[in-house]
Amino acid sequence: MKESNFSNSNIDLACEEVGKFLASAGVDRREAIRIKFTFEEVLLEYQNRFGEEASFKVRCVKRLSSIKVEVVVEEESFDPFDKPGEEDDVIRGLLASIGLAPTWSYKNGKNYILFMPKKKSLSGTVKMIGAIGLALIAGIALNFLPDGIRTGANDYVLTPVTDAFMGLITAVSVPLVFLSILSSICSMGNMETLGKIGSKTIKAILLHVVLVGAFMTALGSLFFPIQWGGGEASGFSEILDLIYDIIPSNLFEPFVTGHTLQLIFIAIIVGLAMLVLSSRVNGVFSLIQQLDSIVQTIMSGLSSTLPILIFVLFTGMISGGNLGAILNSWKMLALILLLLAAFYVLNLLRVAVTKKVSPALLLKKTWQTFVIALTTASSAAAFGTNVRDANKKLGIDKTLVEFGIPLGQVLFDPAGIANLTGIELTMAALYGVPITPSFLIIAFITNLLLSIATPPVPGGGVMCYTIAFAQLGIPLEAMGIVIVVDMITDFPGTACSVSGWQLIMTDVADSLDMLDQETLHKNI
Repeated sequence: MKESNFSNSNIDLACEEVGKFLASAGVDRREAIRIKFTFEEVLLEYQNRFGEEASFKVRCVKRLSSIKVEVVVEEESFDPFDKPGEEDDVIRGLLASIGLAPTWSYKNGKNYILFMPKKKSLSGTVKMIGAIGLALIAGIALNFLPDGIRTGANDYVLTPVTDAFMGLITAVSVPLVFLSILSSICSMGNMETLGKIGSKTIKAILLHVVLVGAFMTALGSLFFPIQWGGGEASGFSEILDLIYDIIPSNLFEPFVTGHTLQLIFIAIIVGLAMLVLSSRVNGVFSLIQQLDSIVQTIMSGLSSTLPILIFVLFTGMISGGNLGAILNSWKMLALILLLLAAFYVLNLLRVAVTKKVSPALLLKKTWQTFVIALTTASSAAAFGTNVRDANKKLGIDKTLVEFGIPLGQVLFDPAGIANLTGIELTMAALYGVPITPSFLIIAFITNLLLSIATPPVPGGGVMCYTIAFAQLGIPLEAMGIVIVVDMITDFPGTACSVSGWQLIMTDVADSLDMLDQETLHKNI
């Protein structure tokens, strides 16, 4: 890292170099501009604090899918983002969790400011398409080779590589889901500093997650035959067994067996206990956040190898004569899009009726946010427009917007529920897994918890599917199709999630008397 003093010329030069690095790393242009502006503001804050003679270092790193821009200032502790009141700390923490705010730390006499932008979604899409194309060629080529060679390729190359990949992803997903849930619950303690605003917003998220999950499970199940077993008594017995099975016989067994629901149960119990103990376990809370960051970084690294997994899985399916599963993937895609459309339309109509606003006007006011999220598959790219329109067009108070929008982007994920529901039902039917009442209840509970627990990192969705498939008894060989479908639905899913929460925020604002009715009803 080159050391420079805080002269205006050096600050300009550093900003220019960071801008070039972000462009070469494939960061979205909007996000790169925002980071460059914040980066300059940070340097100017340190210049004002320590003078032009003080020095700084900048390190730009791109490893696998991780992009980092770090500023190091060897002076006394100074947080350039620090503002009076704990409320700003909570909001900044939420923004940092979705990659929209840098983080500051002080270690060994040095100030560290870390930016971690994300790459454009398109680059990952192109790699996936390339992997599918190569798999198609390789799979067809294998079919023209002698049976012994084709069998050997499947038995000694494709299958072992697939098993290794899926084993690694499953191994990382177990601690990731545990730490994510634990970290989310502990973070709710910080949100108490926002009092009634925080409480109302969190309750609204949890209520709508449950309602959306129940609605999508019920709607999706209409398209598949339900097996009721030996009658109502048998179905009720299965449901009771499921509830009893959630409670583990000891605290350590779920970590060994990978029993997801038991793992989530332990995380909830431990998290609630930490909330009760509060400041007495600050050190433990800090450790959990650090461990969570480590595991998320590992998962992000694994996500960069997903095109290889796609190539191996699709090659195996094509060479093994499983084209039927690939061709039937349109049913899965159609079901997910139906669930998303149903959620978006019904949510829009509900808000229109309860707030006595024209659905067309609500659609017009949220349209720009919807389009940006739809075309980029990025809630971060749509964040600025989302915040502006929620305040200026929907009339939601700025204080609530600054807290509620980032919190919703972290915890409210109807698109994740739609994907999980559609994929689970379609794959269960395709692979002969009985769809019973207990199957639907397990899917409902698992999907709710995973939609909240999944961290906003690359590979988080893949983690969800491996956990859900293991819980429901669906073969992991279906993962190739699932990853591709998830990639396609990420675009409309992000748009529905972002715009849907924007509309739900009007309910929260109205209940807190923080909704400007005149602005909401004003035509644009």
